[in-house]
Amino acid sequence: MRLILAVLLSISCVLALAQNVQLPAPVVQALQAENVPPENVSIYVQRVDAPQALLAYQADMPRNPASVMKFVTSYAALDLLGPSYRWKTQFYALNLPQQGKQQGGIWVKGSGDPALNTSHLAEVASELQQKFNLNEICCEILLDNSAYAPQSFDAGSFDGKPYRAYNAPAEALMVNQQAIRLQLIPSNEKVTVVAYPNWSSLIKRFDIKPIAGDCGDWKNSLQIKREGRVLSVRGEYPVSCGDEYLDVNWQGAEYVGGLLYSAWEQAGGRWTQSDKTAIRLATVPANAILLTEHTSPSLAEMLREMNKSSNNVMARALYLSLSRANDLSQLTLAQAASTAKSEKVLKAWLQAKGFNFSELVLENGAGLSRQERISASHLGALLGEAFHSPVMAELSASLPIYGVDGSLSKRKDGGLYGRAHLKTGSLENVRSIAGYVLDAKGRYWSVVFIANGTKAEATKPAQDALLNWIYQQD
Repeated sequence: MRLILAVLLSISCVLALAQNVQLPAPVVQALQAENVPPENVSIYVQRVDAPQALLAYQADMPRNPASVMKFVTSYAALDLLGPSYRWKTQFYALNLPQQGKQQGGIWVKGSGDPALNTSHLAEVASELQQKFNLNEICCEILLDNSAYAPQSFDAGSFDGKPYRAYNAPAEALMVNQQAIRLQLIPSNEKVTVVAYPNWSSLIKRFDIKPIAGDCGDWKNSLQIKREGRVLSVRGEYPVSCGDEYLDVNWQGAEYVGGLLYSAWEQAGGRWTQSDKTAIRLATVPANAILLTEHTSPSLAEMLREMNKSSNNVMARALYLSLSRANDLSQLTLAQAASTAKSEKVLKAWLQAKGFNFSELVLENGAGLSRQERISASHLGALLGEAFHSPVMAELSASLPIYGVDGSLSKRKDGGLYGRAHLKTGSLENVRSIAGYVLDAKGRYWSVVFIANGTKAEATKPAQDALLNWIYQQD
């Protein structure tokens, strides 16, 4: 069997030579060592100050880029929205508070802030108390999600795991990226589960048994179910795993409303109406009064978290925000954002730069997709163009640094340490890496490596071989 594979690999290499494209020997050797078919790989390498590529191997073939697609979304957002772009979450009422009481409920209007969290709600509650000497709110919490067009979203369609946090949709109004974090703390007798945030109306039903054995894929051994306010987690958990965290997708308005309700109570405020189900979706009336607003960190700051941790919910939110590239008024939000509008904006942006990416397929801009496609050559061209753009510093700073942080923190090649800013991508049958390498002579290179299909998961040695080959260029 090994002999047959070796022959096939040799044939592939001959075909590559016939196309006047020869892979570097270290890359070929790394692919052969892992039995990776070379035809499953696309590579593009170009010095950023050179007129043409040094290496373009199957570079025009459309490939699934996985999370490397976040680079495209990031550059478009920085260029169109600007590094200082911020999202605002606004709090309205029909009347100003009187004698320490707010009558008629409170509206919360979102604009897609992917960083809004429980601590921010606590700050808002404290501000409302101090600004208006407020201590009572009656009666409803009304949530305005109109900044996004209605979405038909199936959280389980990607991999059949609807409660995993990475499968959450981006929503115009979301807190903690619509996730609840569970900490599992095992002992020989039981598994203690700590929930964060632990809001007052949450009902927890945990039945997790400690077992012996290797840690393995412990997440897939747990059964997660949510019905209304009830979160159930059952299954077995190996004690050898130690303390671990599980983020659970909690999609829906009740989560946001429940957290605001708890934040107000924890700040010492009271709800005149004690019914905690008084949470519903409603558009802010035209005559409503703005009480206060929370402003997110800047886009440049958000990108560092998004790209270094490869956060899919943040990427979905950023992609949707491209819908407003021509309407940056944070107060009016004239058009509801949608993936269709964002795709139109992004492709028009590429065309304005002189690019025609005919093979480009966009779904959510995050790369968590079986449909998204781009070629290595076009991604490489965009890397080169971005390097000379005014937003290069912010874009590069958002990418994981080789051997230092993010998805590249465990790469330990001594020569490359700290000398490459690269986005990685990983899906079933997909592995990718793209970004910039600083070679031994102080020159910058753009590089794209995308593997699709059989043995894609075994291409990490070939990626490192390619990066080293670039680093050592004469």
